Amino acid sequence: MDEDVDVAGGATVTRAGERVHLVHAGSGPPDRLTRLARLLTPVRPGEAVVVVGMPLSDRDAEEICRHLAPALDAGRDAHVRLLVLLMAEGANGRAGGPSVAQLICERWGLDVLATAGRALVTEDGSFFSPDLPGASGGWWHFSPGRAPRSVGSHLPVPGWRSAVRRVGRQTVAGHVVEPVPAGLAVRREGPAPLSAHTRPLALAPERERPQLVLVSSDVPAAALAVVMAAMPVQVRSLVRLVSLDGLPLLRTGQELADLLGSEVRLAVGAPRLDGGSSWDAASVPDATTELGMTDAAGGFWRPFARTVVCSPTAQGGARAVRVTECRMPPDLGGTTTQPSELTAHGRAVVTAAGLWIGPYGSPPPYAATVRPPSRDTLAVELGVPERAFDQSLWETSALLLERLEPGLRRRVVVHTHGNLTAEDRARLHQLRAMHRLEPVRRSERGHIRYGMLDSHDGTR
Repeated sequence: MDEDVDVAGGATVTRAGERVHLVHAGSGPPDRLTRLARLLTPVRPGEAVVVVGMPLSDRDAEEICRHLAPALDAGRDAHVRLLVLLMAEGANGRAGGPSVAQLICERWGLDVLATAGRALVTEDGSFFSPDLPGASGGWWHFSPGRAPRSVGSHLPVPGWRSAVRRVGRQTVAGHVVEPVPAGLAVRREGPAPLSAHTRPLALAPERERPQLVLVSSDVPAAALAVVMAAMPVQVRSLVRLVSLDGLPLLRTGQELADLLGSEVRLAVGAPRLDGGSSWDAASVPDATTELGMTDAAGGFWRPFARTVVCSPTAQGGARAVRVTECRMPPDLGGTTTQPSELTAHGRAVVTAAGLWIGPYGSPPPYAATVRPPSRDTLAVELGVPERAFDQSLWETSALLLERLEPGLRRRVVVHTHGNLTAEDRARLHQLRAMHRLEPVRRSERGHIRYGMLDSHDGTR
């Protein structure tokens, strides 16, 4: 990353890759900007990106353009035709004068894309600007000699959008279904708080899939089946359900999978849309699609699973649930498809509610795979049903707890599977004391749960 120029007023312009420039305070860009730059690189031929990562609202367009002049001159010399200006309200004029985007367009002869509101970048590199009732927003295209024109709230337009839009606004079983940037939103008929209308509009779209955004998680599966059946099959197979209240959707997903006779994708947690993770110019890379749990105290945290898939009920009545997207901390390793190899004898596999730790060659217990996520706890499942605990399992468990960040460790609740001896129970208590896990309630079977759930069958 090469620094171009340090300008007056505390603003610095840094080149962060081919035709990507960052405007920031101080001598070096903050981490959030460098992460964003990696997300934007490489840019397409003939284009350039300028990211304004510091407040410039008190400066007029002339002064801002002086800051950007070296980067804009370099872009013009490199035959750039289109500039993407990631700057809050870059399309809006100040004090009756031209906007920054308009001035750049006129002076440098460039086409410019800029927003009338917040400028956000999703984790797949798309651009988004919420266009909310009573607030300016959306992307605008400036061309030399032409009036600016609105080009929508997100760029590029996802390939699924036209099919989802054809579903249109309708009422299904007492619920209103309407298009939003991320896909379709579902809410109850009748009066609703303003947030029920604005939060679905503020959820960024994903390029590869539409979302079925539930304002609350109590929408009946039968109503959702009607909505999804109205979509083309190829689009329906991509849809992911996400509930804005963050409550578990596993039961709804399982019922919906049975009704449709096909797999159903569910988001784990709710998107963080309170504005706390955004900033004046562009979001941190995943801010507009960040999924997580808000606990009873109002704290936000991120579970390991991001997306799970429910399958139709199999012969024998079993319901399969599998994790297809997850975030595994670097200290634990592993990926969505490959478990963490914590020790030579044990591994960790992500479940909807947390993690399962067990021996190689054994799948996670059914009870662990179908346990719904909780907003307050991270479930750590140990062992295999109807089998004795291998002593190496305690080594693997201790290593996992050591590597978990403190904010996650304090949420841990352990579920045991298999046959525990008196020595195994003593090891459970040692883990509790070593990692300062708080005591919780007694189990229904009378076993004391010293900071951990201690049940042979993995149920609560």
